[in-house]
Amino acid sequence: MANILAIETSSVYCSIGLKKNEDFFFEHSKEENSHGKSILSFIDLILKKAGLKKNQIDFIALSVGPGSFTGLRVGCSVAQGLALGLEKKILPFSSLQVLAQNFFLENSCDQVYLVKEAHMNDLYVGHYHADENNLAIEVKEDTSIKKENLINFIPLSTKEIICSDCLEQLNYLGKEQLTPFINHAKGLLHLAFHSIELEKNLKLPEQIYPVYLSGSDQWKKAK
Repeated sequence: MANILAIETSSVYCSIGLKKNEDFFFEHSKEENSHGKSILSFIDLILKKAGLKKNQIDFIALSVGPGSFTGLRVGCSVAQGLALGLEKKILPFSSLQVLAQNFFLENSCDQVYLVKEAHMNDLYVGHYHADENNLAIEVKEDTSIKKENLINFIPLSTKEIICSDCLEQLNYLGKEQLTPFINHAKGLLHLAFHSIELEKNLKLPEQIYPVYLSGSDQWKKAK
């Protein structure tokens, strides 16, 4: 069984997970925007709890965005540094897919819309369904939209649950459909553990970069 280190820093909280055989370990910050001061100590602590050394990690699962610009840079930099030093590979996942997976693990439904604040009058949006193995599968490609266009992405007639960190943007929908935005390394580890075609999807550290969907005129992908 693979030993998987999971790094999720796309939200305001730093979340680190580790799978060792059938055991799972997690460290999740309670302080917002503390990625820089928390991430390395979290990794050291979680390895100590699991009784593993860094070189016993088989690969690193990484939430690459969209999300917090600073958080993604911190998570990506640490994952790349570890992977380079340990000669390991990285398995990247959309942060919205990770969020959807967390939602499906905690709730009994098969579809969810995701809406995340992107600032500059933009929103990150995604639409996922749970397959027969309860894995989050993309229905529509993750994208960014202007806030005024949200009703076109999630029409008033929808009956699906919406998970969001900006619920005020969704006042036109019934409150019973809305649930707060929470991201955690638990969903990331679940996706990594059940990853199909693992070897094909593993990337070298230099092939990994944060994904910024918002403002293609503001950010450029740096490869």
